[in-house]
Amino acid sequence: MTARSPLAERSGHLERLGARELVFLAQVDVRADPSTAARLGFPVEPNTVVSHPDRDILWLGPDEWLVVGHAGTAEALVAELEASLGDAHHSVVDVSANRTVIELAGPSRHELLSTACPIDLHPRSWSDGRCAQTVFGAAQILLQEREGTTRVFVRPSFAAYVVDLLLAASDP
Repeated sequence: MTARSPLAERSGHLERLGARELVFLAQVDVRADPSTAARLGFPVEPNTVVSHPDRDILWLGPDEWLVVGHAGTAEALVAELEASLGDAHHSVVDVSANRTVIELAGPSRHELLSTACPIDLHPRSWSDGRCAQTVFGAAQILLQEREGTTRVFVRPSFAAYVVDLLLAASDP
């Protein structure tokens, strides 16, 4: 059986939006004591991201993070995180299938997202290295701001809906 991305048939629509689907990124949910996570270099400031060449670590809550890596690396990430956390009370779970990722580029991406997202995406409060759990229309999403792009993490069952809302907002 071959895996198929939720937006495989929507690449033309994504291109029209200046977007692309980041297919099958590794996503590992980590729950741990904040002091333990801080020793491992995890962000402890709310809604921030620590980036490394091979992964990003997004703060989701006081004791929860999402580690995002390249496609096909989830098993290795889980093993590495389990070893790093050792005997500390923790949870490490591969949640790669839980969300697909749409990456928006271009100067109007924040304006486009603001059409159905309630958080303030103005540069005074939203910049590179920020993340937030929010909604886009009726879909729960996770946003991650990177230099020049915004990643939208969304459940596969809502992915087409999010693309349709973005398309509707982009039409003059």
